[in-house]
Amino acid sequence: MGRYIIRRLVYGVITIWLVTLIVFFGLRLIVPIFYGDAIEIAVGLSGAIDDKALIERRRAELDLDKPLPVQYVSWLTDVARGDLGRSLFNGRPVLTEIKNRLPVSLELGLVGLLSAVIIAIPFGVVAALAQDRWPDYALRVYAVGSSSVPGFWLAILIITFASIWWRWAPSIDFAYFHDDPIKHIKIMLLPALLIGLTPSGGLVRIMRSQMLEVLRQDYVRTARAKGLAESVVVMRHAVRNGIIPVITIIGLSLPGLIAGTPLFERIFVLPGMGNYLIASLGDLDYPVIQSTNLIFAILIVGANLIVDISYSLIDPRIRYS
Repeated sequence: MGRYIIRRLVYGVITIWLVTLIVFFGLRLIVPIFYGDAIEIAVGLSGAIDDKALIERRRAELDLDKPLPVQYVSWLTDVARGDLGRSLFNGRPVLTEIKNRLPVSLELGLVGLLSAVIIAIPFGVVAALAQDRWPDYALRVYAVGSSSVPGFWLAILIITFASIWWRWAPSIDFAYFHDDPIKHIKIMLLPALLIGLTPSGGLVRIMRSQMLEVLRQDYVRTARAKGLAESVVVMRHAVRNGIIPVITIIGLSLPGLIAGTPLFERIFVLPGMGNYLIASLGDLDYPVIQSTNLIFAILIVGANLIVDISYSLIDPRIRYS
């Protein structure tokens, strides 16, 4: 187990390094071909687009006049020291911004995933136990419908019609939990539930099919023949074994949830990492784009490692070599 974790950590570090490599050189070699130079854009926003001396001075101040490999090594060295640089446009430390915004995105993604799991597992179990009866049909309709409808589209519909019918719109005055818990929950609850809606449909279908397969196994029939209560047979024997593939799907859903938060943060005006990244993309803010992608890569690699390790905790028969 220990060797497996170490090997996965090494693979994870290599993956994260490749992400930094692609983002860093892509921003400097490919993106400027289509969108122009970041320093010229930044200087142009200040009204001095024709001041070539200012452009070159700004480029020298940010070490953007050095060879790309030197810039990359310098950036990695700063990251290793905990310095993610400063925004090209407002001069704010990127690390400070991320510290304030990361909890919002994590809360949004994790609560969305939790809501999907809380909905999907009971629904899948009930659908399997009531196979080919009306609860099964109703839950299968829900599963197909929720998988077919993007959560961000529902979010746009809700905001549009709520503003027309009830004069309601998402609050633009965000409140953190430690400042105003009630207001924070009101702001975060709807987008978190909508994020979890789409993956919950797929999880219901997976959980249902796994439960149907497990309920036909010999050890389940043996448990029933021994006179165990149906609740014990279902929870201890069927659900515990049927949930393992669902955990795999949850792990695969994490990148989608993390990547999907920018849309919801933009729609509901939330000060999260996704909103920060989208704003920086429009300005070609190199330090922000590099740092946010680095954080997202770390979160995705770490989440998948946790999912893999959780297999052996749920089913002791699973061992890693």
